[in-house]
Amino acid sequence: MMTTILSSSVDHFQWGPVFVGTVVALAIAVVLMQFGAVIGLSASASLRGEGHIASWGVIATGVWILWVQLLASFAGGYSAGYLHTPTPNLKSHQNEITDGFYGLSVWATSAVLVFIGTALAGVFATYVALASGTYEDPVVLSNNEKNAAIIFAFTLGAVSLLSAAASWWAATMAGEHRLQETDFSQYLSFKK
Repeated sequence: MMTTILSSSVDHFQWGPVFVGTVVALAIAVVLMQFGAVIGLSASASLRGEGHIASWGVIATGVWILWVQLLASFAGGYSAGYLHTPTPNLKSHQNEITDGFYGLSVWATSAVLVFIGTALAGVFATYVALASGTYEDPVVLSNNEKNAAIIFAFTLGAVSLLSAAASWWAATMAGEHRLQETDFSQYLSFKK
């Protein structure tokens, strides 16, 4: 029984919907983070402040990042869950698990790509600073700045886990909508 489940779901895993979902998620995240940076919701800006303003800046930035991550993960997971080939021969619970793994794969692929991009940007920035002679010793942080950075890092980790759950849930909803042939034309039609 277990071999049948694995062979029918794993052998047919498609990376195309995962890549489409990843591109959708990353594009939404980039656009919304640019918008947030323009209105002052960036991690570096909120961590530079002092006192009461810094606390509200950290909270506002954290809420913004939560919103961006959840929205991007939801859209990417839904895209992958909806676009992969239907598996009507599986039981409903098996379909839910399969769809969920498509969403989780979008989240994981996005997270790895963001990590690689951030690492490459850090290497490039270090290289430019060393080559131009503008490299300075690291700044010593105050206790408040250290605490804010620790809280911010913990919050980002928690937000990442929540976005994984959002991507899983959205993919399962998309799979259900696809199998039930849910009609959204009254809400999402551009042909009206």
